[in-house]
Amino acid sequence: MIRLICLGLFLLYSLGVSAQYTPPLRGPLLVTGTFGELRSDHFHGGLDFRAAVGTPVYAVQEGYVSRIRVSGGGYGQAVYIDHPDGKRSVYGHLEVLAPAYRDTIRALQYAGESFEIDLRPDSLAFPVRQGQQIGGVGNRGFSFGPHLHFEIRESATDAPLNPLSLGFAVPDTRSPQLRKLRVYSLDARDHPVAETEYDLLDGSLPDTVRVSHDRVGLGFQAFDRQNAMPNRNGIYAAALHINERKTFSFVYDRIAYEDTEYLNALTDYSAWKQRSSWYYLLYARTPDAVFWRDTTQSLLTEDGIQELLPGEPVTVTVSVRDFAGNTSHKEFILLYTPDTAAPIALRAPPPYTYDLPAGEPSVIDTGGMRLELPAQALYDDLYFAYTRLRDTSTNYLSDAHRLHDVYTPLHGRARLSLSPREPVPVELQQRVYLARCGKDGTYRSVGGAWEGEQLVSSIGSFGTYALLLDTVPPTVRIERFRTDLRRAAGFSLLLEEAAGGTLSYRGTVDGTWVLLEYDAKSGRLSHTFEPGEIAAGQHTFLLSVTDARGNERTFTRGFRR
Repeated sequence: MIRLICLGLFLLYSLGVSAQYTPPLRGPLLVTGTFGELRSDHFHGGLDFRAAVGTPVYAVQEGYVSRIRVSGGGYGQAVYIDHPDGKRSVYGHLEVLAPAYRDTIRALQYAGESFEIDLRPDSLAFPVRQGQQIGGVGNRGFSFGPHLHFEIRESATDAPLNPLSLGFAVPDTRSPQLRKLRVYSLDARDHPVAETEYDLLDGSLPDTVRVSHDRVGLGFQAFDRQNAMPNRNGIYAAALHINERKTFSFVYDRIAYEDTEYLNALTDYSAWKQRSSWYYLLYARTPDAVFWRDTTQSLLTEDGIQELLPGEPVTVTVSVRDFAGNTSHKEFILLYTPDTAAPIALRAPPPYTYDLPAGEPSVIDTGGMRLELPAQALYDDLYFAYTRLRDTSTNYLSDAHRLHDVYTPLHGRARLSLSPREPVPVELQQRVYLARCGKDGTYRSVGGAWEGEQLVSSIGSFGTYALLLDTVPPTVRIERFRTDLRRAAGFSLLLEEAAGGTLSYRGTVDGTWVLLEYDAKSGRLSHTFEPGEIAAGQHTFLLSVTDARGNERTFTRGFRR
């Protein structure tokens, strides 16, 4: 009897562990984005599941709602649920919320006269059962197609974990595809001074790869696919073996937010910026990225850079795998031959103005421009090029300051201060902003605040910056707004702001505030009529939109209900 009881408890425990979490969607899980997938300046923090708008979304485990966030960007409408085991699940881009959540959010929106809400209720407000519907799939926020963005995090640290670790059934018998290999020649600072690329699909990779430089790093391009979808998703893990010894590896199980930008240290940032092509590096550009490595290899000390001896071949194996365990690999010989018949033409260091060390704070002050870089801003020592360009174009209040180039990553934020050519009248100072200038003459605001006679802001990338004057109000265009709305479900407008930056807005009907939902990716401002909200008859809608420089536009339209 005791043996039967113990066996029963063991079976219950085993079943409980395997079925602890249930999927957030019913039916097949169609993965269109994987955890750790490479995105601009960050790793993808969850899984994307394709589904039609309105598809029910369910809580994956019991717990309580710890946060409901509504915004025009980001995840749009998102629900956060904390679970008893110390994990937190996140459901993003929801089109609709469960009635209890929606009613609470609506009440807060009308009470505060604000569309954007960040509600953090206590643990007793919204208890959740496993499998309880919490909303429906949508396309809100920075989503570019209907899907559910699902995350699982550590509650204590908010660090994202790989959701596939929850045991969701995602059929996957397809191995990742290794597509291209890059061999980088590195100088003493570990700067790439040349690279050779091989297409792994057409057989162009020779059995022996000859290099004319004694320090090399490797990179590759790869993607993964699950059985049910054609999407080219990110891989789960990779490893580099030299003569059968693992010298570098990574696994995407946990990526804390404070580490996510190190993506730029372990990918070919220049290739991404120039051609939107992602290459994983099999060497670390900075020791600060050691978190990246496979945690099962805690004694691994190599940084992935290969120091070769003349005439001594080494066997290289590059392997990649997905979460299901499907693996692909490529093996070849790497041989350093200094007297090779066709040596690689190494790039000489470009002209530079300053030699900036990595790992130390740096300050460049030219009088009209001051750039302050924190200690971790650079992954390696940098020959920094600075150019001041005279620009008298309309609305330019300063020269353009070219800070190195856009192909070199800047980790975190730097502080940039610019001076105008002439003092700015007090009445115009609010209209001045620090702009990042594009190649095609476009420019985008990075904000700024006056500190004495300089405008100061933080920047997240190198490039060309200048002070611009903006006295043009945002534009308002009708998308769907008839004068007869008796049978309409609502109306919508489109907002445009050439310089970028945040917009504030307020809409009223006959002087009473109305809820306008904003979609940042499209600039759409929409209102959906609620039962009994606006009585039958003739009404007047008034909208005021203000940009970050204080320029205001008003829009008025009469309509009938």
